[in-house]
Amino acid sequence: MYCLRFHFLRLTLIKNEEERENTMKFFKAKYIVVWKNDSHRILENGYLAVDGKRISGYMSELPEGAQCEDLGNAAIIPGFVNLHTHPSEVFSIKSYIEDCGNPNFFESTLMDYPFPALGKRGAEIQTTLNLVELIKSGCTTSLIYGGPYSGLEAETAGQMGLRAYVGAGIRAGDRMEADSVWHSPDGHSVTYDFNEKSGFERIREAEVLVKDYDGAYDNRIHIMMGPTQSMTCTPAMLKETRNTADRLGVGITIHVAEDLAEVEGCIRLYGKTPVELLYDTGMLGEDVVLAHCVFISGHSQVFIRDDRDLNLLGRTKSNVAHSPTPFIRVGTNLESFAKYSDAGVNVGMGTDTFPSDMVQEMRLAAFMAKSQERTTYRTRGRDIFNAATINGAKALGRSDLGRLCEGAMADFSIVDLSTIEMTPSRDIIKSIVYSGTRHSISRVYVEGKCVVQDGMACGINEKSLCEELQALGEEAWKKLKTHDGKLMDEFYPMSFEKL
Repeated sequence: MYCLRFHFLRLTLIKNEEERENTMKFFKAKYIVVWKNDSHRILENGYLAVDGKRISGYMSELPEGAQCEDLGNAAIIPGFVNLHTHPSEVFSIKSYIEDCGNPNFFESTLMDYPFPALGKRGAEIQTTLNLVELIKSGCTTSLIYGGPYSGLEAETAGQMGLRAYVGAGIRAGDRMEADSVWHSPDGHSVTYDFNEKSGFERIREAEVLVKDYDGAYDNRIHIMMGPTQSMTCTPAMLKETRNTADRLGVGITIHVAEDLAEVEGCIRLYGKTPVELLYDTGMLGEDVVLAHCVFISGHSQVFIRDDRDLNLLGRTKSNVAHSPTPFIRVGTNLESFAKYSDAGVNVGMGTDTFPSDMVQEMRLAAFMAKSQERTTYRTRGRDIFNAATINGAKALGRSDLGRLCEGAMADFSIVDLSTIEMTPSRDIIKSIVYSGTRHSISRVYVEGKCVVQDGMACGINEKSLCEELQALGEEAWKKLKTHDGKLMDEFYPMSFEKL
């Protein structure tokens, strides 16, 4: 009997080992950006071992008898962790909001600028296309800001095989965000219409979303509490958001200090900067991702000159999602990347708006940091690469993302080095940050599964969706009017007159 049991155990062990060999894959590349001794390192002509959903290790020589896929003149890099995206609405303002802004509100478009309503189908198409754009630029994990269509965004990301952290939208107003909390009846002053009762209903709805989706799709989808902005919630709502997040064990994400009108309004209402408001309501900390956080005290455009905000951010070890594009587009920027990092703030990268190309966003972040700091040495390509990988993972409390080492999730991208923008490549990090585009990425893997092949998202008909979105946009633009009856072409003038 003992012999039979031993024989059965031996057969089981052999079977398990054979199954493990069947799931084990080896990839060879000219460069692999691996993780060792708390830093990214460059392994030349090495091998990456993937066992199912996780990285098994990396090596300079292939194990005896193992088969591998030789990628040739390519680099394997860790998947990017994107800390700020808006998939269901990102294209709604594309191709008309640029070059616009109300001079009475520091050229902001947050008040009094109407946006076309593309409906649920528009939200569905935008979500799919934007997630395609993100994954094609190497973003294997994205923090989706969420709002009216948080559930849709969670479902779509899950079905596409992606990893996402989705914010459950919270604001002192209607769930669909059809009515703004901020109003300007005269075009030069701001009033706030806080419906706190409605806001607390949003918090309870967020709690339901956590229960429905946190851990869904094989634990690739997670939910965070997502107050939309510092000035779309009351202090009581912010405190309750913190209490609920702690009780549910989830993180928080919120827009803060993204607009000068927001800073001014917060000080007028509460006698505090937006950062101070968040600190006083318990909304800063290691589990909080602050979207933008540009206009803090000490910024050259803010009338408070001390570093009180930066000190609070550093003391609480808060995380900032840096998205340079929407700020560069209106003539301003974070001041500065190195200053935040030096203060102890964990700065990650987000794409926020259009185009949602993480590789381009990294380059803009590097260029603008050097411009603000008046030196090439304070912020380097490696700092930006870290922001897009390990800093983003840290913000989400994940030590198994943003790096390629044993035990990490098998989230990685393959960069084709046989392209004009990537040739020649001596320093792969500099090549990616300063020369690459999302078109340099040929394949993307999430948990060991290929979701982008030959630069195209698997199973998605991009052209058909783009054509449908264009038709929806053209129909919505015809109906768009301001509160005083101005048509779209008056409010958002064309670059050149139509014939």
